Amino acid sequence: MKGISQLFGGRGIPALFLRTLTLDDDEERLVGQMRAQIRKFAAKNAIKNAFYEGKQKTRQLDIAVPPGLQDLAVSMGWPGTAVDVLEERLDFLGWTSVQDLMGLDDVFRENSLGVEAGRGHLDALITGTDFVTVGRGDTNYGEPDVLVTVESASSATTLRNYRARRSEAGLSQTRNEIGAVEMETLYLPNSTIGFARNERTKKLEVISRDDHNAGRVFMARLVNRDRASDLDGRSEITRPVMYYTDAAIRTMLGMEINREFYTAPSRYALGADPEQFGVNEDSTEAEKRQAGWKAAMGRFNVIPRTEDGLAPTVGEFHPAPPTPYIDQVKMYSQLLSAETGIPSTYLGFFTDNPASADSIRQAEYRLVKRAERRQGTFGQGWREIAYLSLLARDGKVDADAFRKIGVRWRDASTPTRAATADAGQKLVGVKILRPDSPVTYDYMGFSEQDQMRLAEENRLAMAAELPALLREKAAQISDPQVLELASRRNANDPA
Repeated sequence: MKGISQLFGGRGIPALFLRTLTLDDDEERLVGQMRAQIRKFAAKNAIKNAFYEGKQKTRQLDIAVPPGLQDLAVSMGWPGTAVDVLEERLDFLGWTSVQDLMGLDDVFRENSLGVEAGRGHLDALITGTDFVTVGRGDTNYGEPDVLVTVESASSATTLRNYRARRSEAGLSQTRNEIGAVEMETLYLPNSTIGFARNERTKKLEVISRDDHNAGRVFMARLVNRDRASDLDGRSEITRPVMYYTDAAIRTMLGMEINREFYTAPSRYALGADPEQFGVNEDSTEAEKRQAGWKAAMGRFNVIPRTEDGLAPTVGEFHPAPPTPYIDQVKMYSQLLSAETGIPSTYLGFFTDNPASADSIRQAEYRLVKRAERRQGTFGQGWREIAYLSLLARDGKVDADAFRKIGVRWRDASTPTRAATADAGQKLVGVKILRPDSPVTYDYMGFSEQDQMRLAEENRLAMAAELPALLREKAAQISDPQVLELASRRNANDPA
């Protein structure tokens, strides 16, 4: 979602619409095509979001569930867990370069992309794709010089050029609190066009046009699990994930009903007169239910004999244990684990014997590999964002210098600090890494702020040691010519 100042280049909404701003036939066609594309995926995206938030409506089989309990709000957070455990391993740390970063580190900090990127990754994992826009911010309103904004797939889309591997057109929408579109932005290779709803006609009309002639669409996408036959990406909440979740919810509902029926054991009396329990044929359903509760709570053990002197036979129905339900839910969790690649322990089932470190790493191997694959595909999008940021700021990009720009990610695995330190020490020992190199600091997991503090401390320590080092080196000089030149300089220097 964009702010007003971003949408209209920092100028705000004009007081009067400029009626002369119109779209040509090709632009009208693109807008209509992308609006239809947003509507096409809206229903699917809503279902995926409902499963992620645990708000989906699970269809019951209408066999063993009483009518009054079909709408019981049973929820299961497995789809959210399947997405979150993958997103938690996708920490975007900004860009890196062999030489100069060209100010991209400022773009990363000023736009809080360490946080904003996680939101884009999360939506991409849920719906299959997400979008990021770039533009010039209005510094008078506190915006950064280059403004990077994450857009939801529910309100944005692009048309992709497969051969160029980037967008050839993009559309983003801003909606009000009831979901109605109030503003739109059309991104074209040489123009950015703004729309706003006319309060009188209730139609979206063109009110802003920026012909930047950059030759690039200032919008990129983050795509998840795309294929050559499906470039739109794929959600982590697949059909099997949704089925296993619904099946587990139905099983848990059955366990709830089992608990309600057997919390107080059902008893029976053969040969007893209902009037002995305070019930007759004229009693209402509520009176019969109340009499049953009274019998269950202690009056059942006093039953007089019948008129012929026989004592009624009293018995009890034994409650069924919930073990079959638990085993069934456990089976669904194992199927979900196989589908998503996450360890079954993440779904709430643990063994009595704690797992060893090696077995934990083995269980997480597939999850780590999936996270590394997402780093590759999302990294393409973030590298495009880097290019667009430089283009928006400078109007051009040095292609040779940009080839040295890469994307930084935190290690997707879960190594211990001790293991990382030991590996780093060995690499420094064989002189593959330098002790005070930024590459070494990155490998050891130091933050950017910690690296700056370490560099400053090294500089101060070197400055403090420099005089003693110079004196030590001077004392080792034995060349007669050097000593003679030094003595001449000292004789000519009155200080």
